[in-house]
Amino acid sequence: MNKQGQYIYCFFVLIFLFCFLFPLKSQEYKFKTLGVENGLSQITVSDICQDEKSRIWIATLDGLNCYDGNHIKVFNHFHNDSISYGNLYVTQMIEDGQGSLFLLTSTGLFQFDLETEKYYLLPVSSPSIIAKGKRGVWIVEKGKLLLYDKVSHCLIQMYKDLELPDTGTTMVEGVEGTLWIALKDGGVICVDIYGGASLHLLGIKVMKLIRGNDRNIWVGSQEHGVFCFSPEGNMIHRYEYDNKSIYKVRNDMARALCQDLEGNIWIGYRSGLSKIEVASGKIFHYQADPNRVGAMSNRSVTSLYTDKQGTVWVGTYWGGVNFFSPEYQHFTHFHASDTGLSFPVVGAMAEDKAGNIWICTEGGGLNLYQPEQERFKHFNLRTGYHFSTDYLKDIVFDEANNCLWIAADFTNKINCFHLDNYRNDIYNLESSEEGKIGEALFALADTPRRLYIGTTLAVVSLDKQTLKSEILFHEKELFTHNYNTLLLDSKNRLWFASDEGCIAYILDEHRFETYKINLRKKVRSQKELVNVIYEDRSGDIWVGTHGNGLFLLDKSDGLFHLHTPENVLSGENIRVLGETPSGNLLIGTGHGLSMLDKKNGKIINFNSNTGFPLTLVNRKSLHVSCNHNIYMGGTTGMIAIRESSLHYPPKIYDLELAHLYVNNRQITTGDPTGILNKSFAYTDRINLNYSQNVFSIGFSTDNFLHTGGGEVEYRLIGYNDEWSENRSGNDITYTNISPDNYIFEIRLKNFPEVIRSLRITITPPFYATWWAYTIYVCVIMAILFFVIREYRIRLFLKTSLDFELREKQYIEEMNQSKLRFFTNISHEIRTPITLILGQVDLLLNSGRLSTYAYSKLLNIHKNAGNLKNLITELLDFRKQEQGLLKLKISQFDLYSLLKEHYVLFKELAANRNISFTLRADCEQCMIWGDRLQLQKVVNNLLSNAFKYTSDGGNITLELTEGTDECMFSVSDNGAGISEEDYVKIFERFYQVENIGQYGGTGIGLALSQGIVKAHQGDITVESQLGKGSCFKVTLKKGDTHFDSSVIRIEQEQDKEYIYYSEDKEALIKEVQSAKNENGTTDCKLLVIDDNEEIRNILVDIFSPLYTVETANDGEEGYEKVKAMQPDLVISDIMMPGMPGTELCAKIKNNIETCHIPVVLLTALSAPERELEGLRIGADIYVVKPFNMRRLVMQCNNLINTRRILQNKYARQLDVKAEKIATNELDQKFIEQATRVVEENMENPEFCVETFSREMGVGRTVLFQKIKGITGSTPNNFIMNLRLKKAAYFLLNAPEMNISDIAYRLGFGNPQYFNKCFKELFSIAPTQYRNCLLYTSPSPRDTR
Repeated sequence: MNKQGQYIYCFFVLIFLFCFLFPLKSQEYKFKTLGVENGLSQITVSDICQDEKSRIWIATLDGLNCYDGNHIKVFNHFHNDSISYGNLYVTQMIEDGQGSLFLLTSTGLFQFDLETEKYYLLPVSSPSIIAKGKRGVWIVEKGKLLLYDKVSHCLIQMYKDLELPDTGTTMVEGVEGTLWIALKDGGVICVDIYGGASLHLLGIKVMKLIRGNDRNIWVGSQEHGVFCFSPEGNMIHRYEYDNKSIYKVRNDMARALCQDLEGNIWIGYRSGLSKIEVASGKIFHYQADPNRVGAMSNRSVTSLYTDKQGTVWVGTYWGGVNFFSPEYQHFTHFHASDTGLSFPVVGAMAEDKAGNIWICTEGGGLNLYQPEQERFKHFNLRTGYHFSTDYLKDIVFDEANNCLWIAADFTNKINCFHLDNYRNDIYNLESSEEGKIGEALFALADTPRRLYIGTTLAVVSLDKQTLKSEILFHEKELFTHNYNTLLLDSKNRLWFASDEGCIAYILDEHRFETYKINLRKKVRSQKELVNVIYEDRSGDIWVGTHGNGLFLLDKSDGLFHLHTPENVLSGENIRVLGETPSGNLLIGTGHGLSMLDKKNGKIINFNSNTGFPLTLVNRKSLHVSCNHNIYMGGTTGMIAIRESSLHYPPKIYDLELAHLYVNNRQITTGDPTGILNKSFAYTDRINLNYSQNVFSIGFSTDNFLHTGGGEVEYRLIGYNDEWSENRSGNDITYTNISPDNYIFEIRLKNFPEVIRSLRITITPPFYATWWAYTIYVCVIMAILFFVIREYRIRLFLKTSLDFELREKQYIEEMNQSKLRFFTNISHEIRTPITLILGQVDLLLNSGRLSTYAYSKLLNIHKNAGNLKNLITELLDFRKQEQGLLKLKISQFDLYSLLKEHYVLFKELAANRNISFTLRADCEQCMIWGDRLQLQKVVNNLLSNAFKYTSDGGNITLELTEGTDECMFSVSDNGAGISEEDYVKIFERFYQVENIGQYGGTGIGLALSQGIVKAHQGDITVESQLGKGSCFKVTLKKGDTHFDSSVIRIEQEQDKEYIYYSEDKEALIKEVQSAKNENGTTDCKLLVIDDNEEIRNILVDIFSPLYTVETANDGEEGYEKVKAMQPDLVISDIMMPGMPGTELCAKIKNNIETCHIPVVLLTALSAPERELEGLRIGADIYVVKPFNMRRLVMQCNNLINTRRILQNKYARQLDVKAEKIATNELDQKFIEQATRVVEENMENPEFCVETFSREMGVGRTVLFQKIKGITGSTPNNFIMNLRLKKAAYFLLNAPEMNISDIAYRLGFGNPQYFNKCFKELFSIAPTQYRNCLLYTSPSPRDTR
């Protein structure tokens, strides 16, 4: 090769290398992705289209997906049956514009109704291609051309004479109605509206046909480029592959085509995505890059689609769907590379007089960008250029000296970079005061003579000629934190931030002015918030803050006021400010870029959703060049853009209803609720019932990238007619909506004419319907009619009833007065009765009376008993009236009760010659009830029967037992009851006049009825005047009919007869015998009663048995209790001064006397009175009149029981001392005494004096308490506890011998221990151990 040829070859090689080293820079697009994680059914996409509701439909290998901008809904069954979409592959999908999708699959052609969401199989046997036409859907089947007419919904064969060869996979209808059909063996056939055909591109494999916005037909081929045909069929342009240029189409399969709204053609290959700029003819290529945020998810493109808003949708083979808007992404993005930026973090910029852009990087030194050549040059340590550090923070161009002044981090040295020879000089900033300059430089401001520098600690002034520096301000005078922003404004003022706000230093006057920032909240230092201070070309001063928004200086009041409200900028952290050539304010934030139109206040935001390449705009990293290019830097490189590309094209978005939730459950088409019978997007009315009053309505727009202008307002007419702005999410929820008719409306805020509505009817419950209200009105009117009628009747009768009512009230008042009188006087009568019965009882039991005297006394006793019964009956009736009669139920034999009364009345019947018989069908009838109360019922009924039956008559007492109940009756052939008296017989105080031999109180039957009703039973009467009466009482068996609050007691034994035949000496002899057996021969008893006769009777009974003392009242009794320490106290309750209850309480609450038993005597027989006496500590509660024998035996048993317990405690090992304590004070005392003895068990010096000192009481009190509780003296108490401890050691410590135990427990010698042990346990220690070892007893802890 000659030299000339070599030169030519080298020239072309250099040209080729230059093209690759410095390629034409195109903007990078930021894609958003829909994948399986977003709800996509599968990642392999075969086709994409958009329906009339602006929803995007995506066909994959495993289902049909509908994306509304918020959610993805998957349809994966054809024919709404078991045919799985997952087994079918959709090769083509078109939307006909009338609510249907047509799906060409491997098994046939399906029509999917978007309204009903159902599939229909079309009667086409072997379809090969489909296309959307003006009149319907074009279908190619076996060489025939068919049209599915969208009006008649019929298949029509078109151009019957036309025979098509084997077709390929794509077809499109031109604007004139011509059809372009790809052929299987290559080429395209064009069929005109008359059926004429012409062939193009013969031998070229055609992969995709589309009709462009410019009416032209675009053809994608396999390895032959892209072709453009006019509507008439003429080739306009061919874009073919050239292996010598990267600006040509790829040598690959162009299987996807679409045209965006800017007229660019997008081509999808297996190897990536390309764009043809039709206007310029330039071609750009885009690849998947896993290392770049926002890049394509997969390089293999299967389908392309441009929606109505200009968003381009890219279906891939392995990466789901990518989508972006070319209109919003006119950014040229420069990355860090060998031919790009030296470092990805870009900072401040400056422009020299040649138009070159000088760029600071924070880690890569200085970069030169030459816009004309679109190339970079690096100046850093790696390329041989030295700066103070490669972390550069700010830069200014000094035009007079043709140099760059550069501030760097981590050093206090300033750099001067000369543009003539690219030499860098480094100067130290020195100060007379050491340490004042700071360790790093952050900001610069330039004047012809001086350079102002913001450092970590101060603002420094540098003289450019002498290079001498001086500190203007430092932290001790005014400020804290870094001086990271400086501004030299048009008035020759130097601005920087301070604690109080912003400082303007007037250079000419050498003074400063403070301008505060009007913040909503107080902060420690306003300087912490200020990121940037900027002056626009109008002379206005702006401040951008960290998290507090944008502020503008008001010159009238000297304050910075908030200019932009919250949440209107791309981010609240404002990092840099600038101005476009037209005067709009550029605001770089931590989340993107905002542009403010200062004339109308309109703001346009650019962020990651709109494809803005930078995640944030760095401080000072914004520069507008002299040729009106806008440069911005961030942490991922630098971008360049023109102002014309910073405007959104005005768009009206489509607004549709997306989904419905009722009671937090999603409603789908045809689900069991029946709310939706078609897709919600096609629904204009829904009906809900009253229980479905919580619902959420979801909406969607075709603003898929969520750019500005898509704000939504809504309202529910009938609930709230005011429009509300939706600020969160795409769901609007209403709760607890009342039944009525409503209209839900939603609209675009910026385009109110775009509105969607939904009529909602909530039906009321059946009881709130109109016909229900009609019924209510009729019922109310009927009720009012009867009420008025009844009122008139009552008004008519009122006059006649008033007199009777007053009469009844008078009788009732008289009855109550009588009842109160008898009740009150009964309490006074009970004490004399007690005396009478007590004295008579003594006489009857004396055995020294003559027969005549005994008979008279017996009659006295009987009549006194009758008087007592009458008083008791009156008291019981009064209790019943007041609701105080409480039952105490137990199980007893009703037959025995009846038989007892039969025996009692048998003698009376014989005396009066009355035939009295008892009939029963059983020998035993067990029931639950209060035996005492039922006894009154039986006694009352028999008494009345004998009262109203004449001598010689008949009376029958009969008992009948059933399965669940039993009935007894009392019948007679006496006087009977008239019909007039029949209905009043159970009224209180009512008596039948002029009948019977005896009078009465008139309360017996009323009381009986109350007792029977309390037993949940029934009492009835059958009677005829002159023929007799029959009273029947029915009682239920078991106790389930009684309330749980009814007291249940054990069955009482039959009470002994009150009168005894033995004399007083016999009773005394019996009691003394019991005392001798139990060792209770030395007991003292104290009787306290204000009634002398009662005292004398009690002394007469108890004096042969005990040492008896008496007291007249409570005060005297209490003193004697403390003095004599009796074994038993018997006291009346009703006494003057201190009553018996108070005396009992004082005895039981005194540590010295609380161990003494107390017996209370009273005439108050109410159970609640007895419970009150027992509650305060009484041991026995006796009601007057009482049985003397019973009282003596009870007192003797009480004393004997205590002595038995004391003896048991002294001799048995397993009895604890606290068990013999009868109250809490005694228990605590004996526990403390036991603990003191056990603690001194092994102390041989332990004695009674030490014992009383440890207990905190005197020896006398200690002796009385120990003796009263345990029956032992203190010495014996100590000895017994030591011997019990010894017994425990004998049982549980076999390693200890007898001597060890004796000495350990404080005994002087083993012989004395053996003697004491044998006296207590009646067995020697050795025999005790051997006996227990052989019997293997369970050891007990006696500690």
